[in-house]
Amino acid sequence: RRMAANGLRVLGMAYGPSLDDLTFAGVIGMEDPPREGVVEAVSVLRSGGINVLMVTGDSKETAIAIAKRCGIVGPIDTSLHSSSAAHSGSHQPVSHNPMDDLESGVTGALSGEELDAIPPQSLAEAIIGVKVFYRVAPRHKLALVRAFQGQKEIVAMTGDGVNDATALKAADIGIAMGKEGTDVAKEAADMVLADDNFTTICHAVAEGKGIFYNIRNFLSFQLSTSFAALTMETIATIFGLPNPLNAMQILWINIVMDGPPAQSLGVEPVDEAILRAKPRNAEDSVLTRALLIRAITSAAWIVFLTLGVFADELDDGQVTRRDTTMTFMTFMNLDLFNAYACRSSELCFYELNLFSNPSFLWATGSSIVGQLLIIYFPPLQEIFQTEALPLIDLLKIIVLSSSILVLDTVRKKFTFFRRYCSDNRTGPYISRRRKSRSRKASRKKGKRGSIGAGSGGDTSSDASPMRMSPSSTGSRSKIRSRHGRSAFAV
Repeated sequence: RRMAANGLRVLGMAYGPSLDDLTFAGVIGMEDPPREGVVEAVSVLRSGGINVLMVTGDSKETAIAIAKRCGIVGPIDTSLHSSSAAHSGSHQPVSHNPMDDLESGVTGALSGEELDAIPPQSLAEAIIGVKVFYRVAPRHKLALVRAFQGQKEIVAMTGDGVNDATALKAADIGIAMGKEGTDVAKEAADMVLADDNFTTICHAVAEGKGIFYNIRNFLSFQLSTSFAALTMETIATIFGLPNPLNAMQILWINIVMDGPPAQSLGVEPVDEAILRAKPRNAEDSVLTRALLIRAITSAAWIVFLTLGVFADELDDGQVTRRDTTMTFMTFMNLDLFNAYACRSSELCFYELNLFSNPSFLWATGSSIVGQLLIIYFPPLQEIFQTEALPLIDLLKIIVLSSSILVLDTVRKKFTFFRRYCSDNRTGPYISRRRKSRSRKASRKKGKRGSIGAGSGGDTSSDASPMRMSPSSTGSRSKIRSRHGRSAFAV
């Protein structure tokens, strides 16, 4: 037991003339350490509100020892987040007798036999606080997936064998191993890991979060541009004013704004704050009230400045090429500055790294070059009905257009506006609402306790992410290590 408690797989050795006449020779302990990067990956996942649970066929002692070494149980080691040099295999218990955990029962663990003894209707409550499941069979994986789903959790499940296919199919996201996985498991899974690497799932979670928030940023930019163009034309029509833009200019705006700048927002690098954020509610809408407010206020500012320039230029009542060119350039520059502000829903323009998204720089640069060609290249001047502008007018337009960055900063930095313009859950207004929802949910469902409460399990500070109200639970994943062990991440 002491060898197993140190993470060793123990084999008994015997010798003799036949299988019926053997003499016990001793035991051998074999170490199968976690892969490099597993400890760091588990720490990052847990810090992001994803709770990792191990499901293994090993003995209790070995399972708990490996879980502690990987950081699945115990406090979160935040020092590992920025340390890429740390070795997973080098994480060994120091100055601590691993048998103490087993004797005192401080680590929540359940065996497959104990899971069989629990009635299906009580399983969901019985596994609260349990982070290690040992001596389990494939049928237990399916039961655990259904139990977590019964609590409105979103579960991703890993597996590589034929017997894992049912659990992979039942999970919200089935993850099969690409190298060692069977064809049956791959067919049943929703996703296949080509390298069978634990850390790949961590990267996938980060990528998924980034895609979701980049879609929101894309929508914020697209809606503000569309609202502005539609509103400007509507105002001109209702009040009988000349059209500030001609048909070709509007077409160019649609091509540019729906093209490179907008598309480049979809590949914006994931911000660290997003990676550390707790999992979002699976029912959260991509189109939120805060996003609409940002889009509408940006559109209103674009319309106000563009029509202001148009009215200032329209001094004789006749629409000239200069009038439409000034209006056209103002609208386009406002949109390009707005695109830069839409790179993040939380960071101000001066907090963004200008060179972190090369695609955006190329897209914006090509749009600016195209814009300058339209007003300075004679053949294009005839097509778009524009004329060359002096440098002083360009500087005036740039100064006016950059004011939308000031508007964006006000929305993101001032507490009053953040209440209505921010999707960040940690904002003061949103936090109060979510705390109220959580209290209501807890009164309905009763106390669900911290992890380990009822089983002598882990009572560390990361306990709460596993059991939260439905309004605050988020994506779940289940991860497999090199040992053939699995781990839920909730």
